[in-house]
Amino acid sequence: MRPLLSVLALVTLVSPGLACPAPCSCSTKKNGRLLAECAYRELRDVPQGLSPNVTILTLSANRLGRLGRASLAEVPELQSLWLGYNHISAVEPGAFAALPHLKNLDLSHNRLADFPWQDLRNLSALQILKLSNNRLAAVPRGALAGLRELRSLWLNDNELATLARGTFEGLPALAQLQLFHNPFNCSCKLFWLKEWAHDTSVVLSRAGSTLCAAPARLRGRPVTDIPGALCVPPSAQLTYPS
Repeated sequence: MRPLLSVLALVTLVSPGLACPAPCSCSTKKNGRLLAECAYRELRDVPQGLSPNVTILTLSANRLGRLGRASLAEVPELQSLWLGYNHISAVEPGAFAALPHLKNLDLSHNRLADFPWQDLRNLSALQILKLSNNRLAAVPRGALAGLRELRSLWLNDNELATLARGTFEGLPALAQLQLFHNPFNCSCKLFWLKEWAHDTSVVLSRAGSTLCAAPARLRGRPVTDIPGALCVPPSAQLTYPS
């Protein structure tokens, strides 16, 4: 009887670390990371009952519509979070703020018109951020500041018309940037992007498809080819009557 009680006690101790909701399958990777595979399950919400030491959570290709502030509260050790190909149109501020170890965040192919940019302040370990194929119309000034480990940023296939000067400054590890298929207004406000693209070592993926949508005379022209003559400040000469 005593050996049986010992086994039951051991199961009780380890079971919280192995908790896995019914819709998911969980496994331990060779590097010791715990994977919760919940993709392609027709899920409408983040499943509850996940082990707190899950480091990789895959929720791609489900029917998630929104992420609440507490949706990911059970998995504070997450390093990789895959949420692509859902129906997410809203993310409540704070949803990612409690994931300080997060390195990979994929929200591509959703319906986001806004993003809780302030949450990025707590994600100093972030290396890959995928926000492509959404409905984002703006990236607030300074939104990416502090992401010193960020290597790859995907903002392509959104509704960005312009970007604030210095948007990509303070990202010393950035190696790849995707901006193609956005309706950029190539006014003088965006001329800085051409200069930055020419001076940086960052690879601007598919630069030939990063095109001006306006003004009409530049429609279809690469953003990296905005004529400098259009943005020369006018000169003025003052004359005084005798």
